[in-house]
Amino acid sequence: MSTKVLLTGISGWIAKHTAIELLKAGYEVLGTVRNKNLIDQTKQTISKYASTDKLSFVELDLIKDDGWNDSAKGCKYIFHIASPFPMKVSRNRERLLPPAVDGTLRVLKAGVNAGVEQIIKTSSIVAMFRKPNRSNPYTFGENDWTDENWVEGVNDYFLSKTKAEKSAWKFMESKGLRNKLTCICPGGVFGDALDKKGGTSIEYVRQFMAGKFPGAPKFAILVSDVKDIAKAHVACIGNNKIGGRRLIVGKEVKKLVELSQIMAEAMPEYAKKLPKKELPNFMVKLISYIDSSAKMMIPDLGILMQTDTAYAEELLGFKFKPAKDCMIENAKSVVRLGLV
Repeated sequence: MSTKVLLTGISGWIAKHTAIELLKAGYEVLGTVRNKNLIDQTKQTISKYASTDKLSFVELDLIKDDGWNDSAKGCKYIFHIASPFPMKVSRNRERLLPPAVDGTLRVLKAGVNAGVEQIIKTSSIVAMFRKPNRSNPYTFGENDWTDENWVEGVNDYFLSKTKAEKSAWKFMESKGLRNKLTCICPGGVFGDALDKKGGTSIEYVRQFMAGKFPGAPKFAILVSDVKDIAKAHVACIGNNKIGGRRLIVGKEVKKLVELSQIMAEAMPEYAKKLPKKELPNFMVKLISYIDSSAKMMIPDLGILMQTDTAYAEELLGFKFKPAKDCMIENAKSVVRLGLV
């Protein structure tokens, strides 16, 4: 009998890659979707890369109690990957908290009630690095937290990821089960798009390649390969070194203009459309009034982040992909899927 994993939000980009890794490794996967209309497309995509004989689906909503306890029964592990990541920034900072925070607690409670062995939650470095009065460059790590009280600098998405992860740790600690939880914390996620239902990061790549940006904002991010993130989740299973840890997954910090240059060199036919220079900060701020997705970057404009992920590579037992390989694969998959 195969080991069963409950995987939330299986229709999402990271979750589909993770499901593929699990199925290839012989696990039975029960994937949750918030709408059953997402099942066929998700199964079709996954079936191109792995056998779906051990894949099943259940319709569950993160903002409703119904069905979570029943679905967790018989599962040995839970991968909680589902979380909202909108392109646009809302003026309501608390808009994403019900699915992110309450949803996380529903999943964790169901897991504890079912007696699962491990819970792996997908968090993000956005729960770590956003705080006022940082040095430049600044360094962050596993023990750092985003300042959720910094209203001007912490938008709805950053707040939701920070509060969701803090709530997860608080809940597991209250049960004396901290070591049963591990959080995977990627940076900007890039890599193979799989299908047209990509993530927010893919949309930025698509816009760059389509010539939507006259220049690149002075913004730098830790580049995380989506396949590394999926592999990291699976590498946590049965790994007694990673209990209670926050694992930062990604190899290098790169400026957006550097990512643009990587794509232009790999795909010269798009070089003219890709930004070659950096935009002045005031222009990005002006653009943000028209396009709220630019607001995500404003508190970090011109600031260079630094982090050391060697500890995560050591604990997980594999090396993360360099940014160049990751970005080239991302750009090629965007073209292959006809997104530009």
